[in-house]
Amino acid sequence: MDTTSQSQVFFFISSVGFVFLWILAAIFLFYLIRAMSAFSRIMDKIEKDMNNISDTTRDLFEDMRDSVIFNFLFGKKRKSRRD
Repeated sequence: MDTTSQSQVFFFISSVGFVFLWILAAIFLFYLIRAMSAFSRIMDKIEKDMNNISDTTRDLFEDMRDSVIFNFLFGKKRKSRRD
């Protein structure tokens, strides 16, 4: 086998390998983009639920502070006057 045919075989094999690696990279990027999209949707749902939970918790604390038993046990806070 002469040098020219060896170089042709080398370039053919390296070209096939290069195309194969790019196909693998494209598949990896496709799944990575899908995973990031799903992660983004999950984070949006968590953020929305956290806002709902914080509103519910705030309402719960306000109801508790306004209750008769809480006021009896801890008394109402007095507003301080600033001169």
